[in-house]
Amino acid sequence: MKYAVLHLQAAVEVLFKARLLAEHWTLVFTRPGEATRKALDEATLSSVSPDNPITRLRNIVGVQISAKEEQALRKLTETRNKLQHFGVTDNARAVEARAGEVLDFLIRFIDAELQTYLEPEDREATEVVLKALRRGLGNINAYVEKRMNRIAGELREEGVERITIECLACEQVTLVVGEAPPMRPAGGGTFATCRFCASFFELDDLPITWLLHRGQNGDSYKLTCPWCHEGKLGNDVRVRSEPEPVYFCFACFRISKEIAPCHRCRRPVDVSAEDSAQLCRPCRDA
Repeated sequence: MKYAVLHLQAAVEVLFKARLLAEHWTLVFTRPGEATRKALDEATLSSVSPDNPITRLRNIVGVQISAKEEQALRKLTETRNKLQHFGVTDNARAVEARAGEVLDFLIRFIDAELQTYLEPEDREATEVVLKALRRGLGNINAYVEKRMNRIAGELREEGVERITIECLACEQVTLVVGEAPPMRPAGGGTFATCRFCASFFELDDLPITWLLHRGQNGDSYKLTCPWCHEGKLGNDVRVRSEPEPVYFCFACFRISKEIAPCHRCRRPVDVSAEDSAQLCRPCRDA
């Protein structure tokens, strides 16, 4: 798994640079304005960093890269950096699921963006390799789908879909809030445990971990729960019982679909649950 991640990340960087090079040779330099053919020919150039190709591919080349695909690519880079520098990584199942997303993207990227620049014989050889990669990707996707179908049935049968959210490790909606891991860590505590990849998070730390992971803003009415008034409200949370992302409180586990500040006191109000003016209960009673 370690070397799969390292090689896959290397493939992302090389293939992205290949497309930039096909567009114009200066685009592979850190500073295109200072590019020279001599530095390119002698391979002494300072090349574009792993984060910048996505911006250049979108804005200059016109390559379509969705926000979800960008997130998967950045997550792979984070995993690679951990492996490279610290020798640690997430649960192997989580890594495999994320790697499958990147592999799927790269196969489509080669088809749409690179094949046209190859000579006929190279195109044939590439297609042979891609065929094998598609089979491998099919195995990964089949594994994920089969496992997810089984887990979905279990969660539905147990009636815990309303407290099952997206896992920060594997990004499957299989993290059951309040569920202890199979091997409880010393010291006890309350946890949220993923049924897909077995990653677990201590519940007290989960709100801030979630906010940092999603890069949410600090608007107070978005972070304070309108039901329990704890500052542990997650925004844009995927919950298994809901078709669209919602507000989810990590303290009382309540779901709110639409939240706005009270017109009078600015406290958060679950306007999707109110049938009158945008007022909190104390202000409405007053």
